[in-house]
Formats: sequence, C-alpha cells, structure tokens
Amino acid sequence: MRVFRLLVVALVAVASPGLAGGARLPWAQMLEPPFQPEPPDFGLVPGGRGGQPLDEPFFIRIVEPADDGEVLEDSKTLIRWDSGGPIEKVRLYYSYHRCGLAGGSRGDYGRVLYGQMLPNLGEVPWTIPWMDTDGFRLRIAAYDESGHRVAAHEIGASFRPAELNGLPEHAIAIIKKRQRLYYYQEGRIRRMHIVSTAAPGYTTPCMRPGSRDRWRGAMGQVFGKQRSAWSRRYTCWMPYWLQITASGSHGIHATSPRFYYLLGRPASHGCVRQHRSDAKALYDLVEVGTPVYVF
Repeated sequence: MRVFRLLVVALVAVASPGLAGGARLPWAQMLEPPFQPEPPDFGLVPGGRGGQPLDEPFFIRIVEPADDGEVLEDSKTLIRWDSGGPIEKVRLYYSYHRCGLAGGSRGDYGRVLYGQMLPNLGEVPWTIPWMDTDGFRLRIAAYDESGHRVAAHEIGASFRPAELNGLPEHAIAIIKKRQRLYYYQEGRIRRMHIVSTAAPGYTTPCMRPGSRDRWRGAMGQVFGKQRSAWSRRYTCWMPYWLQITASGSHGIHATSPRFYYLLGRPASHGCVRQHRSDAKALYDLVEVGTPVYVF
C-alpha cells in the first residue's frame, strides 16, 4: 500500500508540471486523506420525529388525533403530522359510512378540510363537525412542488356527539335533534339507529337516570321489557318494547313497516320508534336497569 501511494504521488507530479503556484487538479484533492467520507445518515429525513429511519425519501404521518382514539363534536383540536422530503402542500380528507338502517348501507360521506390543499406547516386547527356515524377515517396526502402526490397516511377514530360527553360506559342515549339512538357498551358505541321521536303536538320527554315528572313518574332507565306490548290508547302492538318511564307512558319499540319512510324525522306519539330489525337487535342486547338519556 505504501508503494502504491508513492507511485500515485509521483504520477501526479509528472502529469502536472505546468500548474503554477503548486495548484492541483480537482480530482487529485480526492486522493488526500480521508479517502472515504463520513458515512451518510442513510434513511434519515428532516422532519422525522426523533430522527427515526425511514425507507422512503418522502413520508407523511398523522400524529394527532391518535389512531383508534376518540373525538368530540364541537371540540377544537389540532391535526398534527410529521413529514419528510420536499413536500410543499397537503390535502386533508375525512370520510365515513353513514348510519345504516336495518343493517343496510346508506352510502358514504367525505369532505376535504378547508376545501383545498394547504401548506405543509405540520398542523392545522379543526373544529369537529357533526358526523352521522360512530367512526371515521382521516387521511392526509402529500404533494411535491410539481403537484404530484408523493405520500399518504390515514387513521381511524371514533366520533362522540357533544350531548354524549360524560355518558356512562353502559347506556342508551337518544338525541332528538338528530333523530338518532346510541347504545353504549364498555364506553364504545355498540349500536346506532335511525329513529323517530314525537311528532309536533306530542312529547318525548328529556330524561336521565333519576329524573321524574308529575305525570310520568320516574324516568331515565329501562324499567321493563316485553317482546310485544299492547298499547290500549293507540290500539296497536309495539314489538320489542323497552319501557323508559315508570308509568309506562313512553318506551322504545319497533314501528310498522308502513311508517319506515318516516324514520329519521319526528313522527311518533311520544315513543321512540325504530325499524323492526334494529329494534330486535337492541332488545336482545339491553337489560332491565340500563340507564337511558334523552336529549
């Protein structure tokens, strides 16, 4: 190796006798130690959290909200993301399956946040809107300066309506202004149904466990259940009856097929009507004593 280095130096001296002032050819400078540059930071991309190694030069990753977390309607939050590579802009998009009816699909909904692409600033504020679902997907796509998509990432999160903030882990809740029923089990929405509460001129009373009124008595829990109850006042059967007032004045039950088209708007005499298929599913899950909230 020592003989080789001497030979190279000699060749350089012979090959460049005319260089004035001891100047050297640029490539000759490469022969000086260190011959091997420092190892590159292979796979490290500026902007990566903690500088973790990544396989691709472009990447983007949603950090907040957390994957499989929960967001609350009307809450103000920040969507935060990490990115690497020369990403100029991002597009944020959320989508979900609409609340179904009797196990059938009612289609999907999706929307681009702010209606346009945004600068890659790493975060953006978001006020959580109403969503007709129990869970949604949030997706971010990254674009280079030419407008080509170079990376994407998405997460899933649960959605909780504002009225249900602080709800017990096990409860039934009805939101009249949305015409939706929720059944929570272990803190998660187990069932979400389209319902009909009272039509104009009738009343579905607001309630919670321990509430009372002078005509209906105690309210706010499932006081009893019958697979089919008879209404003497309206002379009709009420399948999958869940009694939610002590007097029996109000309950949750299946409606007749001829009224299915009214589900999703106020249409009952005061009870909470459901599609027969949804009513059966709820009836089979709910026990007497389950807390009931009507907002």
